[in-house]
Amino acid sequence: MKKVVTLGEVLMRLSPPGHDRIIGSQSFEAIYGGSEGNVAVALKAFGMQTSLVTKIPDNAIGDAAIHSFQAYGVDTSQIIRGGERLGTYYLENGYSIRPSKVVYDRKYSSITEANIDEFDLDAIFADADLFHVSGITLGISEKAFQLAQVFMQESRRRHVPVSFDFNYRSKLWKTEEAKEKFLQVLPHVNIAFAGLLDFTTFLGIDKKVVENVDEMNDYQRIYESVNNQFGFQYIVSSFRDVVSASNNNYQGLVFNGGNSKISLSKKYNVDIIDRVGAGDSFTAGFLYSYLTNQVDTYKVEFATAAGALKHTIFGDSLKATVEEIENLFKSGAYHVQR
Repeated sequence: MKKVVTLGEVLMRLSPPGHDRIIGSQSFEAIYGGSEGNVAVALKAFGMQTSLVTKIPDNAIGDAAIHSFQAYGVDTSQIIRGGERLGTYYLENGYSIRPSKVVYDRKYSSITEANIDEFDLDAIFADADLFHVSGITLGISEKAFQLAQVFMQESRRRHVPVSFDFNYRSKLWKTEEAKEKFLQVLPHVNIAFAGLLDFTTFLGIDKKVVENVDEMNDYQRIYESVNNQFGFQYIVSSFRDVVSASNNNYQGLVFNGGNSKISLSKKYNVDIIDRVGAGDSFTAGFLYSYLTNQVDTYKVEFATAAGALKHTIFGDSLKATVEEIENLFKSGAYHVQR
């Protein structure tokens, strides 16, 4: 069983019931998640061994957060306790013509003030097969960026592949700062989860180059240009065509840096129950396929099906088996399974 180590902030999500609005709501549903934690939960459901590394306050809220990951089998033994608070965000689920809305309340959360000497790197990386982190962790504080950078450097020193999802959040930091930090860590990255907007915003690709991209040759040219600069083992992207807040078209792409070949998935039209965590599920789907040495066509179909399916599941993370994901992209059968 392969072992994946993830580093990132755990957040408590508070949402009005159903598609109610924040203003005027008398109750909120609490869910614990976070980008890297969501990846860990999904990978565990796929049969991987997963370890979540973070810092959480030593109080009842912290206990509840840890218990929520333990319930899905994620290893929480490397979570350290301390600090003043757990980060929170409020999610108002959109519907039809009304978009979703997020309000963050995460400044000075425990992980944003954590120091590298609080973590036992030998214990964390023991038997690790892959390390995953996202740009969200780099953006929540300077200390968190330094922490993630050291983890990535340590991964490469130990010959553990590094997976990095750009996952830019404009409410956390400005693009100029994100670009500066991303370029510092990209030399350590083996697998990059990034899309066309990331290429133009952070990697210096001219916006005109990615306009009206719809042919395989266009993708080939753009992804080769990016990889000529950074030499990634894989670049993995998901594309979303927003029909409405409750209906999207969804597709995935895998670029193999070793042979410069592109694989595109089938396209899904999804009616959305909960969009949060779809990208993390896509990431987990690819990482599962990568760690089990699947061919690239399988990698992109499994990743995209995992991301598409998450849209239909309430909460921050995907709870689905390998068989369920394979059934979706191999047969597309939607009938009742008896």
